[in-house]
Amino acid sequence: MKVVIIGGDAAGMSAASQIKRLKPEYEVIVFERGEYISYAACGIPYLIGGSVSHMEELVEVTPDEARQKRKVDLRLGHNVVAIDPATLTVTVESDGSRFTESFDRLIIATGARPQTMGIQVSRYSNVFTMNDLYDAARITKFIAAQKPRSIAVIGGGYIGLEAVESFSEQGIRTTLVHRREDLHRAFEKEISDIIKKKLSEKGVNLCLGQSFSSIEQRGDQIGIVRDTDVIEADAVLLAIGVVPNSELAEAAGIILGTGRAIRVNEFMQTSINTIYAAGDCATSTMVNFGLEVHAPLALKANKQGMLAGMHIAGEKESFAGVMNASITKIFDLGVARTGLSYAQADELGLEPEKIMVTSRDRARYYPGSSPITSLVIVSKKDRRILGAQLAGKPESVKRIDVYTTAIHNNMTIDQVFQLDLAYAPPFSPVYDPVLMTARVARRKI
Repeated sequence: MKVVIIGGDAAGMSAASQIKRLKPEYEVIVFERGEYISYAACGIPYLIGGSVSHMEELVEVTPDEARQKRKVDLRLGHNVVAIDPATLTVTVESDGSRFTESFDRLIIATGARPQTMGIQVSRYSNVFTMNDLYDAARITKFIAAQKPRSIAVIGGGYIGLEAVESFSEQGIRTTLVHRREDLHRAFEKEISDIIKKKLSEKGVNLCLGQSFSSIEQRGDQIGIVRDTDVIEADAVLLAIGVVPNSELAEAAGIILGTGRAIRVNEFMQTSINTIYAAGDCATSTMVNFGLEVHAPLALKANKQGMLAGMHIAGEKESFAGVMNASITKIFDLGVARTGLSYAQADELGLEPEKIMVTSRDRARYYPGSSPITSLVIVSKKDRRILGAQLAGKPESVKRIDVYTTAIHNNMTIDQVFQLDLAYAPPFSPVYDPVLMTARVARRKI
């Protein structure tokens, strides 16, 4: 069996490693167009902010380890430009030459790229995206050499918020630009308001509620052209989302799904069963709700890659789906979410209701006790928990995992209240915030 994998990051290398572990006799070729594999893209804001000292610390698997320890035929600097499902071949470009490679099974793990709204980032020395290690190197070099006094971040999602912290903590005057008055739609308005308050407290300039139409060079600065004004800064970061790299698949006749991601089944097979897709280029479904989503998340990419590799090696374990669980730190505020948003639940006809409770993350009298806000979305139809969002100290909002587990298992608010959660004053009040919120919700639903 000969397996070709396009892309050598999380999903691609997870798939390659599984296949070689289960079927060492299989030939596995990974074509990676860049020079890096298996790196922690989620760590890039912390590298730029200085919490991570060196870029090499973000590399999980080196090319030598992939080749020598995992026995993968890894080929860097190789760009796959076409897939031919009829002849089971891919066309590859490298060092100015072009060749074809045959396969028995193919895995597309091409990831996603930053959305740029048509702006050619490479034209500007002071306009950036934050997607890979090349971006990280470019930003850190610019900050070290140019010492910008101001940076504007366009986009109110996770990457934008983490970048705002990274720049601001270095003493750079930072502006957050976003087209909505509220932040990314992943956050309910109530949680968005808490985040905005924290940003303002930390001196971040908020320019919200207007779309930007273009950017323009203004001497050494960049101007962000909006509906009624132009915001000037020494540099601009575009953090307005990502687009799945699905063009290769589409050109090969493979069906795309939501957000133009490659549609896959529970075994990561595309509409052509000899071709698989995994990671940020592929779709997923929301557990228990059947909603097809494009979820560019690290854990999902690694799991999908692993399961694609297992399926090719003869082990049929299905991918359960995602809950879109996510967590981040914005200065000293932790924010986490999981499950459906209120709007998604309403669209699915689940009769959602929001319950919001502010309690304490530890016993009231214990040093360091702080407020934590819990927003839970519950179905009035059957009292199931549909989604949850938390805001509090960074270490306290990891409680989101309890809600993820509850939603995964279709638990009602009553069943969550019955959970016997661990208690000691340094860790929680007698009624943990999860239980306190369930207690309040039981009276309201």
